[in-house]
Amino acid sequence: MKSINFRSTYGIQDLRKVNFKKINESLRSDIITNGENCKNLEKLICKKTASKFSVVCNNGTSALMMALIALKKKKFINIIVPNINFVAIANIASIIGANLILCDVNPKTGMVDISTLKKIIEKCKKKKVTPDFFIPIHYAGDVLDIKKINNFCKKEKIKIIEDGCHSFGSKKIINKELIIVGESKYSEMTTFSFHPVKNITTIEGGAITTNNQKIYNLLIYLRSHSLKKTNIADPYKMILPTLNFRMGEVNALIGANQILELDNFRKTRNDLVSYYVEKLDNLKRYIEPLNYHDKDIFWHIFVIKINKSFINKKLKFMKFLKQHGIASQIHYKPIYKHSVYNKTILINDHKYSENFYKSQLTLPLHTRLEKKDIDFIASKILLFFKNN
Repeated sequence: MKSINFRSTYGIQDLRKVNFKKINESLRSDIITNGENCKNLEKLICKKTASKFSVVCNNGTSALMMALIALKKKKFINIIVPNINFVAIANIASIIGANLILCDVNPKTGMVDISTLKKIIEKCKKKKVTPDFFIPIHYAGDVLDIKKINNFCKKEKIKIIEDGCHSFGSKKIINKELIIVGESKYSEMTTFSFHPVKNITTIEGGAITTNNQKIYNLLIYLRSHSLKKTNIADPYKMILPTLNFRMGEVNALIGANQILELDNFRKTRNDLVSYYVEKLDNLKRYIEPLNYHDKDIFWHIFVIKINKSFINKKLKFMKFLKQHGIASQIHYKPIYKHSVYNKTILINDHKYSENFYKSQLTLPLHTRLEKKDIDFIASKILLFFKNN
């Protein structure tokens, strides 16, 4: 069997501890979707996030879509989202007829902070635009100061849906309070993705956590075409038009197994991050890693920022890494740069997002990476910048 170069992907699943015997048993079961395995995974997610309720679904995009549909009370809504963002939320906005308000990010973290949020709200008021929702991202595995954001959004009557797709398993003490991603203490809901490159995987899958019983009850219906069982003569009642967002039983079984490995995954990733930071310390003239000092954070991706005087060499650098079997990726191209969303965007703050995008690069980080891989990566980075 050909050996795999684990430097050639920025992220990959780790299914080495999966119980395939149980998977085979599950496949022989009468119920293979949205059954007891899904309910068990939901209980485990609640336990890990300290939330009251959890609803699993077929992917992280579905989780975001379900969350918005659950809260949408009028035909047209305005959503604040970070400009540094995956296209999923912009696609959802286009599909459900929502408008986007693109908020700038702090270039040091890649996340929206209270100052950039206040700035976009001021612009909204000047243009007489009323935001309905804010969907901030816990970027790269880091944790937002969601309490401060919530205090501000409450005053502005803006509801928060946290995007935790990068940060399942992350927690952080902020202003002497432990913030757990997914606890949803300062938001209506938190959404997660369990795609193969994420902190844990269900192959494909997602979840929503909330502490609101009414929202939870609605999400249960939304997950399965919003059909409510009635009686034998009238088999079901349609609550509102949605789609099929159900998770398979095998996916849930894998997810439960992954949660058992969560602490090991976190330790492995964080050890690798610490080693990266150590190995790249002598390259500060050329690059600097994102803030990777908190040991409780469950780092999803390893992000470096190329220093200003070397930004024009970024594409050449990426090609050089690829030639040496080293993956790199960009997280993310700002939403406003996708012209397909022009009619969806109401307000666009992008100065710092543009700077972050130009300097940002993601290097390999996953539990199958080894320190010798990081040694190799660091040596090639040094070689490139010495010669360029």
